[in-house]
Amino acid sequence: MSWSSTIFRLSKRLWIASTIPATFLILNREVTYDESKSFEKKFSLIPAISKWNSSFLFHSASCKSSPGRNFDFIADAAEIALPAVVSIDVVHREFIFEHKGSGSGFIVDKRGYIITNEHVVAGNKHVTVVLGEGEKLSGTVVAVDPNTDLALIKVKANFELPEIAMGDDTKLRPGQWVAAIGNSLHFPNTVTAGIISNISRSIADIPVVNYNASKVSRSKYIQTDAAINPGSSGGPLINLNGEVIGVNTMGLTGGANGIAFSIPITDVKRFLREFSAGTQNMQSSYSLGLQIITLKDDMASFLHHNGSLDPSVNSGIYVFDTMRNSPAHRAGLQKGDVIILINKVAICSRSDLSNALQQSNGRPVTVTFYRPNRGFLEVDIAPILSS
Repeated sequence: MSWSSTIFRLSKRLWIASTIPATFLILNREVTYDESKSFEKKFSLIPAISKWNSSFLFHSASCKSSPGRNFDFIADAAEIALPAVVSIDVVHREFIFEHKGSGSGFIVDKRGYIITNEHVVAGNKHVTVVLGEGEKLSGTVVAVDPNTDLALIKVKANFELPEIAMGDDTKLRPGQWVAAIGNSLHFPNTVTAGIISNISRSIADIPVVNYNASKVSRSKYIQTDAAINPGSSGGPLINLNGEVIGVNTMGLTGGANGIAFSIPITDVKRFLREFSAGTQNMQSSYSLGLQIITLKDDMASFLHHNGSLDPSVNSGIYVFDTMRNSPAHRAGLQKGDVIILINKVAICSRSDLSNALQQSNGRPVTVTFYRPNRGFLEVDIAPILSS
């Protein structure tokens, strides 16, 4: 056996038994071009291994700069969108009482137009908008759509406002990465991450969803497992380009984990088109002519104790007074009545009442209420437009 033949046999054994780094070193020892070609002809395994090994080393060296291996992709997307995300503070006044609420929104036009949920503004025409750096601006609600739970706020600023880019929800796929941004539990600029769980979820017939039934029956939602907490409502759901693809609306509680819903950005685009065309406005809304107080646990307990409320009723709208000649006044509603249903849908807040009346479009609604010493009663009332 010749000396050269021995070397080739030894080389072959080394190639088969070696680790990947050893393979790389053997392949790259100082050999001439003619020698390397001779290796390839005799041992077809060598070029295959050398090609695989070179690819492995290349990707190892370049993983930090490769978009597919960017482990900060959520941070990069959030960094793009965050400047246009705002917090919204609302004061709900109920006769002599008032309580504060909060939500989120995002700037869709640098002239000062902000999208949020209708249930965040809850019938209010004036809100306070807090920018990402903490600056506060007075905002006016200029349009609402109770059917899709969208509202548009206008603010004035003496500087150019950042605006968020709008994406395309029609191209979403289950499993796609997303991030939700908002004023979660009064913590501004909170970013949570997750995936798209479903691209077109109908939730009207799901019993665990405690949300305005007449509203959800008209809507399809993006389902995500990104956390959406109280205060996050109205904030953006974004893709990895930092584009808004949905409006965060609700997350399930009570033992449900990773189930939340966002209004598709397609609905927002339609809403804005209607506003631009003058078909969405806030100049008029439907009313019964009531002065009301939201029935809370402590007030319900007090009414239970003095016999003014049936023990089975723990939520609703307490009628403090009715305006003279209003629909409620003419229908016989009076102080002390507690409204619990409208058109068989539970009324637990001022927002629920507003939604039910706007969706009626002026048609009579069936109001179910409890009256002390009379029990449960029903009456049909036609809402009227009020400024």
